[in-house]
Amino acid sequence: MKRRLRALQQWADSFQGYFPTDLPPTERYWNWKIPVQANLVMGRYTTPEIQAQCAQSLIDACQHLMQNKTGAAKNWRVTAVICLPDFFTSEICIFKDESYFDSHTQEAESPCGTSSHLNSSLAEDWQLQLAPGSSELGVHIDYTDPDQPSGRFVCQRWYFGEVMPR
Repeated sequence: MKRRLRALQQWADSFQGYFPTDLPPTERYWNWKIPVQANLVMGRYTTPEIQAQCAQSLIDACQHLMQNKTGAAKNWRVTAVICLPDFFTSEICIFKDESYFDSHTQEAESPCGTSSHLNSSLAEDWQLQLAPGSSELGVHIDYTDPDQPSGRFVCQRWYFGEVMPR
Protein backbone atom coordinates (compact mmCIF):
# COMPACT_ATOMS: atom_id res chain seq x y z
CA MET A 1 0.00 0.00 0.00
CA LYS A 2 2.72 2.49 0.98
CA ARG A 3 4.62 1.76 -2.23
CA ARG A 4 1.52 2.53 -4.32
CA LEU A 5 0.88 5.77 -2.45
CA ARG A 6 4.55 6.78 -2.90
CA ALA A 7 4.31 6.02 -6.62
CA LEU A 8 1.19 8.19 -6.90
CA GLN A 9 2.93 11.10 -5.16
CA GLN A 10 5.93 10.69 -7.48
CA TRP A 11 3.53 10.89 -10.42
CA ALA A 12 2.05 14.09 -8.96
CA ASP A 13 5.52 15.54 -8.43
CA SER A 14 6.38 14.79 -12.08
CA PHE A 15 4.10 17.72 -13.00
CA GLN A 16 6.52 20.20 -11.37
CA GLY A 17 7.79 22.57 -14.05
CA TYR A 18 5.45 21.05 -16.66
CA PHE A 19 2.47 22.22 -18.65
CA PRO A 20 1.43 20.49 -21.90
CA THR A 21 2.04 22.54 -25.02
CA ASP A 22 0.69 20.07 -27.55
CA LEU A 23 -3.01 19.91 -26.66
CA PRO A 24 -5.17 19.58 -29.78
CA PRO A 25 -6.76 22.96 -30.56
CA THR A 26 -10.20 21.40 -31.11
CA GLU A 27 -10.36 19.75 -27.68
CA ARG A 28 -12.44 21.50 -25.01
CA TYR A 29 -10.62 19.75 -22.18
CA TRP A 30 -7.72 17.43 -21.46
CA ASN A 31 -7.40 15.00 -18.57
CA TRP A 32 -5.20 12.55 -16.71
CA LYS A 33 -7.02 9.79 -14.81
CA ILE A 34 -5.70 8.81 -11.41
CA PRO A 35 -2.97 6.24 -12.17
CA VAL A 36 -3.75 3.62 -9.53
CA GLN A 37 -5.47 0.27 -9.33
CA ALA A 38 -9.17 0.59 -8.53
CA ASN A 39 -8.89 -1.40 -5.31
CA LEU A 40 -6.54 1.22 -3.84
CA VAL A 41 -9.28 3.87 -3.86
CA MET A 42 -12.53 1.88 -3.91
CA GLY A 43 -13.96 -1.19 -2.26
CA ARG A 44 -13.36 -2.98 0.98
CA TYR A 45 -9.59 -2.54 1.08
CA THR A 46 -9.48 1.24 0.99
CA THR A 47 -9.94 3.66 3.87
CA PRO A 48 -10.83 7.36 4.08
CA GLU A 49 -7.18 8.00 4.98
CA ILE A 50 -5.95 6.30 1.79
CA GLN A 51 -8.53 8.16 -0.28
CA ALA A 52 -7.43 11.44 1.32
CA GLN A 53 -3.78 10.74 0.45
CA CYS A 54 -4.76 9.97 -3.14
CA ALA A 55 -6.89 13.12 -3.33
CA GLN A 56 -3.98 15.18 -2.02
CA SER A 57 -1.70 13.77 -4.73
CA LEU A 58 -4.22 14.78 -7.41
CA ILE A 59 -4.48 18.25 -5.88
CA ASP A 60 -0.67 18.54 -5.76
CA ALA A 61 -0.41 17.63 -9.46
CA CYS A 62 -3.13 20.17 -10.28
CA GLN A 63 -1.33 22.89 -8.36
CA HIS A 64 1.95 22.15 -10.20
CA LEU A 65 0.14 22.53 -13.53
CA MET A 66 -1.51 25.77 -12.39
CA GLN A 67 1.91 27.27 -11.63
CA ASN A 68 3.25 26.54 -15.12
CA LYS A 69 0.56 27.95 -17.40
CA THR A 70 1.77 30.34 -20.09
CA GLY A 71 0.29 32.17 -23.08
CA ALA A 72 -3.27 31.24 -24.02
CA ALA A 73 -3.30 28.61 -21.27
CA LYS A 74 -3.51 31.42 -18.69
CA ASN A 75 -7.25 31.54 -19.51
CA TRP A 76 -7.77 27.79 -19.10
CA ARG A 77 -8.90 26.19 -15.85
CA VAL A 78 -6.88 23.46 -14.18
CA THR A 79 -8.74 21.29 -11.67
CA ALA A 80 -8.40 18.11 -9.69
CA VAL A 81 -11.74 16.29 -9.75
CA ILE A 82 -12.41 13.88 -6.89
CA CYS A 83 -15.39 11.62 -7.65
CA LEU A 84 -17.27 9.86 -4.87
CA PRO A 85 -18.15 7.09 -4.45
CA ASP A 86 -16.44 6.17 -7.75
CA PHE A 87 -13.01 7.49 -6.75
CA PHE A 88 -11.34 5.53 -9.55
CA THR A 89 -12.87 7.97 -12.06
CA SER A 90 -11.09 10.91 -10.39
CA GLU A 91 -8.79 12.96 -12.61
CA ILE A 92 -6.90 16.14 -13.31
CA CYS A 93 -8.64 18.25 -15.96
CA ILE A 94 -7.56 21.20 -18.03
CA PHE A 95 -10.72 22.95 -19.22
CA LYS A 96 -9.90 24.96 -22.33
CA ASP A 97 -13.53 25.99 -22.85
CA GLU A 98 -15.27 28.01 -20.13
CA SER A 99 -18.77 26.89 -21.13
CA TYR A 100 -17.67 23.26 -20.95
CA PHE A 101 -16.34 23.84 -17.42
CA ASP A 102 -19.64 25.54 -16.51
CA SER A 103 -21.62 22.56 -17.82
CA HIS A 104 -19.81 20.39 -15.25
CA THR A 105 -19.97 22.73 -12.28
CA GLN A 106 -23.10 24.88 -12.47
CA GLU A 107 -26.32 23.95 -10.74
CA ALA A 108 -28.91 22.58 -13.15
CA GLU A 109 -32.27 20.87 -13.22
CA SER A 110 -33.81 18.88 -16.05
CA PRO A 111 -36.35 16.08 -16.47
CA CYS A 112 -33.38 13.68 -16.22
CA GLY A 113 -32.17 14.95 -12.85
CA THR A 114 -30.32 17.64 -10.95
CA SER A 115 -26.89 18.90 -10.08
CA SER A 116 -26.51 21.16 -7.07
CA HIS A 117 -23.67 22.71 -5.12
CA LEU A 118 -22.72 21.14 -1.81
CA ASN A 119 -22.47 23.27 1.33
CA SER A 120 -19.75 21.14 2.90
CA SER A 121 -16.00 20.86 2.41
CA LEU A 122 -14.14 17.71 1.46
CA ALA A 123 -10.89 19.62 2.08
CA GLU A 124 -11.92 20.15 5.70
CA ASP A 125 -13.28 16.63 6.15
CA TRP A 126 -10.12 15.02 4.75
CA GLN A 127 -7.68 17.73 5.90
CA LEU A 128 -6.52 18.43 2.34
CA GLN A 129 -4.02 21.21 1.73
CA LEU A 130 -4.77 23.75 -1.00
CA ALA A 131 -2.18 26.18 -2.31
CA PRO A 132 -2.93 29.92 -2.43
CA GLY A 133 -5.11 30.59 -5.47
CA SER A 134 -6.82 27.21 -5.25
CA SER A 135 -10.45 26.79 -4.26
CA GLU A 136 -12.95 23.99 -3.76
CA LEU A 137 -16.39 23.37 -5.24
CA GLY A 138 -18.55 20.33 -4.48
CA VAL A 139 -21.32 19.25 -6.85
CA HIS A 140 -24.01 16.67 -6.01
CA ILE A 141 -25.32 14.86 -9.09
CA ASP A 142 -28.56 12.85 -9.18
CA TYR A 143 -29.67 11.69 -12.63
CA THR A 144 -31.88 9.01 -14.10
CA ASP A 145 -29.74 6.09 -15.32
CA PRO A 146 -31.47 2.89 -16.40
CA ASP A 147 -28.09 1.08 -16.34
CA GLN A 148 -27.86 1.50 -12.56
CA PRO A 149 -29.61 -1.04 -10.30
CA SER A 150 -31.46 1.79 -8.55
CA GLY A 151 -32.32 3.51 -11.83
CA ARG A 152 -30.36 6.57 -10.63
CA PHE A 153 -26.79 7.80 -10.93
CA VAL A 154 -25.91 9.62 -7.71
CA CYS A 155 -22.45 10.95 -6.92
CA GLN A 156 -20.41 13.85 -5.63
CA ARG A 157 -17.76 15.58 -7.70
CA TRP A 158 -15.30 17.73 -5.83
CA TYR A 159 -13.39 20.26 -7.94
CA PHE A 160 -10.15 21.72 -6.58
CA GLY A 161 -7.97 24.33 -8.23
CA GLU A 162 -9.26 27.09 -10.48
CA VAL A 163 -12.95 26.74 -9.73
CA MET A 164 -14.19 30.16 -8.65
CA PRO A 165 -16.49 32.15 -10.99
CA ARG A 166 -14.69 34.48 -13.37
